[in-house]
Amino acid sequence: MRVVVVGAGLAGLRTAEHLRAGGADVAVLEGGQRPGGRVRTVRAPFAGGQYSESGAEWVDTYHRRVYELMERYGVRPLGQGEQWTTIRRWLHRDGRLWAREALAAAEPGLFEQLDHFERLVHEAAAGVADSAAPQLHPEAAALDARSLADVAREAGLGEIGTLLQRRDSQGEFASEPAEVSLLFMAQQRAHQRDAEAGGEVFAHRVDGGFSRLAEGLAAELGELVRYGHTVTGLEQDADSVRVHANGTVHHADHVVLACSLVPVRAMALAPEMPADLHAAVHGLGYGAITKTSVQWPARTWPAGYATTAGLAQRVYEPTMNQAGEQGILMAYCGGDGGRSWAALPETERIALASSEMQAMHSIAAAPLGGYSRAWSTEARYGGSYAVYRPGEVTAYWEVLRRPWGRVHLAGEHVATCTGYMEGALESGETVAARILASG
Repeated sequence: MRVVVVGAGLAGLRTAEHLRAGGADVAVLEGGQRPGGRVRTVRAPFAGGQYSESGAEWVDTYHRRVYELMERYGVRPLGQGEQWTTIRRWLHRDGRLWAREALAAAEPGLFEQLDHFERLVHEAAAGVADSAAPQLHPEAAALDARSLADVAREAGLGEIGTLLQRRDSQGEFASEPAEVSLLFMAQQRAHQRDAEAGGEVFAHRVDGGFSRLAEGLAAELGELVRYGHTVTGLEQDADSVRVHANGTVHHADHVVLACSLVPVRAMALAPEMPADLHAAVHGLGYGAITKTSVQWPARTWPAGYATTAGLAQRVYEPTMNQAGEQGILMAYCGGDGGRSWAALPETERIALASSEMQAMHSIAAAPLGGYSRAWSTEARYGGSYAVYRPGEVTAYWEVLRRPWGRVHLAGEHVATCTGYMEGALESGETVAARILASG
């Protein structure tokens, strides 16, 4: 059996690994010059051996596939980890950092309102019996028609509560609250509920960066991974698929599109996709994240995430558990903010982030260097990760997970654990098993 896998991100690499183990003849075509896709650790221009993640940044306790890869390649988690329920520690507002107690005094009932919001989401998640099939929720259509902005209004969030919930949406889903389906958020919570089996969830960064995982998988696959091969079209019939890349035609029994759906939209396809699949591929939402990291000569800021009413949205230290006197601060901007930052040149983003960080933490020193990556402007990705907007779970969830003849989709966008490295690996395993079972 001959299979062509398009994309050398974690989904494509895991698909190829499992197909090869099952006896298939595999080729991985990657348009770029490195493995990993949206997993990308940045080491230059930082001093002292420090680094930050320009893409995927965390592994959660229940992400067993990622932990298995970490063990395989000797990649260890850093520090004690973070619990997302306690990660919001500061709000930079009106020129100063506000701690939890000050926020509660400034907006009475703030945390009760946020708890109400979470209860509404929990109630929706309780009806998701199978997180792999949220469209089967008994109230799927009604929940899918509602957005997180609708839930925020029902919870009665005030000014500060609305800001904090908006920042949560921009961070978790890389999208504005109005762009996120309540059914999708319920599905995500249901998946976590089922996967963690009642235990506490901690999120970790890793020693040396997550790129080590993709580099390890790619090294094992060796010459099966071909870089600089951009796929421009597919032709399939009842017996085979022909893949066009860089003027060359690759013949295969199956093709796995283990890439973002954004470049798939530009491919020449014969025959054309069925109408429902075309609508899903061309319609599914992608969040926008712009991550800007700036290194400083000394760590003069308090521990913990700072949410800001300013343009930087969220500022935190990715080098918390790394050695060295220097330290890096990250400005993480999603949704409308991510798109606004993406429209600026990288030098302007770094300057803007540096200015907000200096104001937030009273940093007098000049920055040592930095970088900024806007995933929405990169043609091979077109966004950070998938977000199912109102109406899209019921319309797109199931159709995206079905094969189209001899063409299969893989990637976080068709996983149960959508939006995560764990989901990318999960999708690769699912597709490889389906193809091998087909004989």
